[in-house]
Amino acid sequence: MNEMPVSPEAPKKNNTPLIIGIVVVVLLCCCCVVGVGGWWLWNNGDSLLGSAQYFIRM
Repeated sequence: MNEMPVSPEAPKKNNTPLIIGIVVVVLLCCCCVVGVGGWWLWNNGDSLLGSAQYFIRM
């Protein structure tokens, strides 16, 4: 007589913090890639453009 009532569905888990965390990590990775790429281009852009002009003239 002391049985617990069984609900037909279990409550859904809240995935919002997990999704927000994944989005933040992806955005941080993108910012790091853009930052490192910009730094590399800042230091090596002149030689890269010089090489491109050589290939365009061929």
